[in-house]
Amino acid sequence: KQWYQRRVAITAGITNNLSRCHKMLYQRKIEIGRVCYVRLGENAGKTGVVVDLVDQKHLLIDGPDSGLARSVFRLNQIAITDLKVKIPRGCKTKVVRAALAKDDIPAKFLKSGLSKKSEAQQAKAALGDFARFKLRVSKTAHNKKEKSTDPGRNGHSAL
Repeated sequence: KQWYQRRVAITAGITNNLSRCHKMLYQRKIEIGRVCYVRLGENAGKTGVVVDLVDQKHLLIDGPDSGLARSVFRLNQIAITDLKVKIPRGCKTKVVRAALAKDDIPAKFLKSGLSKKSEAQQAKAALGDFARFKLRVSKTAHNKKEKSTDPGRNGHSAL
């Protein structure tokens, strides 16, 4: 009987802790009208709107403003954003274009962190050999300076 009472107490403690710190794993739901960014493939870097759900792993996306033709994408090819427009399921490109213009989605997307991150990656990829070398040298110098000015870093004292 004692082992059963201990087991019940442990189980109750675990469920109480789980209910206190319960958070949703995903904050952005995949739904009709959700604005997304194409990460991989020939259309990488373009934005579109989810028009329809094909199955568990495929979405029909249309992006009239970014030159993205209506096509099916896998979920691992896209990144879902916080932006959403109100459109009916399976609507035409004309309706999508009007909804994007009404909510000013292209301008809002340019202000998002995902857009800034992709621009930074493209700028870094466009660097030449000497520019990459200069960047590496400046980062090394900056890190050495930071390490020398922080006496308690990683438990070591600066010499």
